[in-house]
Amino acid sequence: MLHPRLAVLRRPSGDVQLGWDPEHAMVLRPPGTSPDAVLGFLRLLDGELSHPQIVWQADRVGIRAPDALAILAALESAGLLLSPRPRTTRVRAVHVHGRGPLSEAITAGMRPLGLRPTRSREADPAAKTAARSADLVILADALVPEPHLVNDLILQRVPHLQVRVRDGRGIVGPLVLPGGTSCLRCADLIRRDHDADWPHLAGQLLGRVGHASPATVAATTALVLRDLELILAGRPDQPPQTLDTTLELDPDTHHIERRPWTPHPECACRTLYPPDEPDQPPQVYEDPTADTSAQPQRPDNR
Repeated sequence: MLHPRLAVLRRPSGDVQLGWDPEHAMVLRPPGTSPDAVLGFLRLLDGELSHPQIVWQADRVGIRAPDALAILAALESAGLLLSPRPRTTRVRAVHVHGRGPLSEAITAGMRPLGLRPTRSREADPAAKTAARSADLVILADALVPEPHLVNDLILQRVPHLQVRVRDGRGIVGPLVLPGGTSCLRCADLIRRDHDADWPHLAGQLLGRVGHASPATVAATTALVLRDLELILAGRPDQPPQTLDTTLELDPDTHHIERRPWTPHPECACRTLYPPDEPDQPPQVYEDPTADTSAQPQRPDNR
């Protein structure tokens, strides 16, 4: 089907233009065809017909089969066609954990995506139960999330995405796929490697909510919703942007910095499986206030 984001325009010359971006707009000039025929052909690209059916019916609107094939090839090459595909994503139930402007905005923004997320707040006894039944958990607002909840998400292999505001900047990610990517404890260990005092600092940030302008909250929410769109689409060629990555939005410069994260050798998150004895789980997400023996290295602004 023709990508629904494209505006279909008609030039004074009669040529048909797709899109109005000066760098990416495409003009169709099939020889020997009228603009009305081209417009009629584009209306066939509504996702209801297969390519052979489109070519078969093209003659009815005045487009010969060779021209129809040429137009389809040009549109495909330009990335203007969407192939109807069944969704392969397993994400149906989303849970938002947190209390603050980001969790409110993200929850409201999910509704147009067809999602009806469940909610919980910090120190909510029911949070673990609700999170375990979700396909994806969003940890919003808290500068440092509750270690016991994050530990449980790893143990239950529940994907989770962290979203917060740091010193007025929106931070989205990383998206954690337990057993497949780095995790939030990996990020803590990396910070500790660069700053031996990080566990002490993180303990003071535990549960606190960052402050930012409404514009920053809205822009940060937009980054989250875009990643959710990619997750729901389930296309292998368009993975979420926050896998092993944080997106860091500077509202003053409008710049988005991508910061990669890697698994830490001291973290067992990629090899851990749910324990046979749930009452004695291994500790895979330590309390950020716990002391460590790492040697200090250069300070880092992560």
